[in-house]
Amino acid sequence: MLLRFGGVLFLVALAVWLYCLLDAITADREGVRVLPKGVWIAIVLFTFEVGSIAWLLWGRPREPGTSPRTGGRPRLGSSGRTAWPARPNGAPRTGSLGGAGSVGGTGSFRRSGPLPPDDDPEFLARLDRRAAQEHEKLLGRWEEDLRRREEELRRGPDDPDDPDSPTP
Repeated sequence: MLLRFGGVLFLVALAVWLYCLLDAITADREGVRVLPKGVWIAIVLFTFEVGSIAWLLWGRPREPGTSPRTGGRPRLGSSGRTAWPARPNGAPRTGSLGGAGSVGGTGSFRRSGPLPPDDDPEFLARLDRRAAQEHEKLLGRWEEDLRRREEELRRGPDDPDDPDSPTP
């Protein structure tokens, strides 16, 4: 029992250590606190749980992926670019992707140009019709084959009308 509990604790400690190591590696260079990013990576890598706890308490950026310089928007690495551009006049977005402002709705997310095939109801309906037709053809061939085989069984091996029966 104690061995299992110790194994579980080791797995939890390993998961925390991996999380902290990856978090330190992917953290923004400017957001890392107290020590430089490379030093934090070395501390977490070589001191296992002590380094992981130290990273969580003193090194990890307070708000991951944000910076006052970017207005709280997520950033792409240390390049300083943001993940999405700011609205030209700073106005908030209206509508939602799934609500009335979605494709064809009255909001600001109207799509210009043709719909992609997986969003086009006519295309999807054509696919359904084509699949149903192919299914019906396959069932028809199977029924025809079944009728032919049943007829062969009814005639028996010594049927004189059967061209495949062996002749004496």
